[in-house]
Amino acid sequence: MRSWSICWVLLVVSVALAQAPAGPPGFPAEDKEGLKLSPNSQIRHAWKRKVFWKLSPGGDIGFYGKSPLPTPAERVAMHGTLTAMAALFQATPTGKDGEGFWVKDSRTLGGVDVLDMPDAFPVARIPHQFSAGYFPFYHEDNFQSGQWRLSVSGETESVYFSFNRMPRAIGQLVVAKEEQGGGKNAVEFYLRPRETGRWQGLPLYEGYVLVVARAGRDPWAGVSLERALKAAMPLYAQDRKTAEDRLARLKKANDEVQGVDYEQRMWDLFEKNNGALKTSRPGNYEVRKASTTREIAYNRKTAAEKANPQRDVSGSWYWNPVEAQEAALNLLAAAGGGKMACFAELSGVKKQGRYAVPGDLMAVGSGANCREVVMTNGDYFDPKLARTAPQILTVVDFGRCAKLEGERLVSAPVRRWDVPPQGCVQHAQMWRELDWAKVAALVVP
Repeated sequence: MRSWSICWVLLVVSVALAQAPAGPPGFPAEDKEGLKLSPNSQIRHAWKRKVFWKLSPGGDIGFYGKSPLPTPAERVAMHGTLTAMAALFQATPTGKDGEGFWVKDSRTLGGVDVLDMPDAFPVARIPHQFSAGYFPFYHEDNFQSGQWRLSVSGETESVYFSFNRMPRAIGQLVVAKEEQGGGKNAVEFYLRPRETGRWQGLPLYEGYVLVVARAGRDPWAGVSLERALKAAMPLYAQDRKTAEDRLARLKKANDEVQGVDYEQRMWDLFEKNNGALKTSRPGNYEVRKASTTREIAYNRKTAAEKANPQRDVSGSWYWNPVEAQEAALNLLAAAGGGKMACFAELSGVKKQGRYAVPGDLMAVGSGANCREVVMTNGDYFDPKLARTAPQILTVVDFGRCAKLEGERLVSAPVRRWDVPPQGCVQHAQMWRELDWAKVAALVVP
């Protein structure tokens, strides 16, 4: 029955794929909007209807601490920057004359997390974060109350362009956290995100986040080896405690196995299961007795070995974290002189027992495959600039819709032609046509 059901599902899918259109439908010249009903007669799509942009002003995102809220003039200024960016998209051939879709420009103004900023940065000067999320929807109309209602929503892939939002770790390993106290968020130390390509001269990090930074300013700052080691010490201690706790359990188990009570329980169980054989099948009884003797000896030998881990592969779960903590303490005692930190991730046997710190901290340049440890640069922003000045632009989901192959922007082909292309298809096409130099110019030089 199950096999028949699977075959039926495969047949339905195959028929559906065979019936799926391989390209866009054709329309007579007089059909200016390219209207086509879907299988649901209450829904139609407008393949030739021109693109339009709809502004969704949104609101303020959460504010934290005592950072002043945006003033009316600051809101106008932020909208001005976002409107200028939208105009660049609307000037592209696809953004101006595209067909079959429309774009929602969803904006959010303000939003400052004071708990993440350095104490030395004036709270009243922390830049406002503001963003525009672009949502390309295909034209889908609904028949309601005897008339067609033009498309107003749907589901699509969005991409956000965010000003004054730092890119942070971009999915990199967080090596350690430095507690600040006073209710502030801990400072994260992580591996420097890698530049994986450049699009129109702008860096793409980890194949996903495009960043436009001010000239000469780095969104990330290196961390000294001493500072990184101090922050990581509780993690080294955590790994060692995990190992010591496991060893304590193994020693306790060994004590029990080596004890007289354990052997007595084993023989009591043996007699319970095999005692009757002593008279009915004495030969078989002796064979089983010898087997139990060997089992007791083997269990005692194994338990003793586990309770006494050696400095080899079998004992790496214990000695790796123990030696790592000792090495880190020695390195910390010798650290200084402004040496910067890097982190070499471990693999294989060397990683066993290293759960909280899965690698080695060392000075930059002192080991192979050691990546620089950084933190979000708290000195990036200039407090003398207006709080609405765009000091950095982060396109968080650039890699959602396209990837770079050399200087080419590659995106997935249209996967379905039963509806007009939307989402990533339209994002990627506008990005190919967009004047990125003008986008970058929105950021303060």
